[in-house]
Amino acid sequence: MMLKMSALQNDAMPELRAQLMERSPASRATDLWAPEQEIRLQSIATLVEVRRNGLIFGEGTPADFFYVMARGMARISRVSKSGRRQVMAFKMTGDLLGYPDRGIYVNTGRAVNSTSLYRIPWHRLTTLLRRDPDLHSNFLTRVASDVGQAQKRIMALGQQNVSQRLSSFLLELMANSEFYNLQRRQLSLQLTRFDLADYLGTTPETVVRVMARLEQAGLVRRLTARLLEIRDAEGMAHLLDERRRSG
Repeated sequence: MMLKMSALQNDAMPELRAQLMERSPASRATDLWAPEQEIRLQSIATLVEVRRNGLIFGEGTPADFFYVMARGMARISRVSKSGRRQVMAFKMTGDLLGYPDRGIYVNTGRAVNSTSLYRIPWHRLTTLLRRDPDLHSNFLTRVASDVGQAQKRIMALGQQNVSQRLSSFLLELMANSEFYNLQRRQLSLQLTRFDLADYLGTTPETVVRVMARLEQAGLVRRLTARLLEIRDAEGMAHLLDERRRSG
């Protein structure tokens, strides 16, 4: 695991914040815990840095730590018995990751780009949650929110075509200023077509075709392999309202 640890005393350290938000360009994030609760969490946390594609935690290994995203993006995935990978989620600043199942990680977490995370020992976190009912309640609120987001994604996979799923994901990324420059209308898309395919439930070739279709429709314009100009966000949003059809 390529982890670089940093001391929390450094004034340049990012805040240890978790957020509740509906991911859309018009959404507004709400801090999950109060400043004094953040201080308590920082007292048991270590800031770690993970290089691009570096392992954060592995499926089937002991879940010794819990993580809060500070900067960057992480990919949460699982491999089926047949060997096929499914990307379950992409985690960004303010997101929580590393939920255990009977003490074991059920997914694998890897950094999409150079990523910073706060790493918290599970046994110390559970002790703190028992001592602070308000923090415990806020933590459960976030868990419930994550379950709700997962349910929405299941519905999208079953009811939307690939064009709609890709448009929806691009709109979600636009809600994050770390990846979207509103003034230039430029979206940093640091994912590979394989990552997108495994997240959208399709093939890399289909991702390429659908992206080209969005470009031909005047909704986006590819500036580089990792940079998009969002030309018509409203048009992409309208695309989500259309009845499902192939493609």
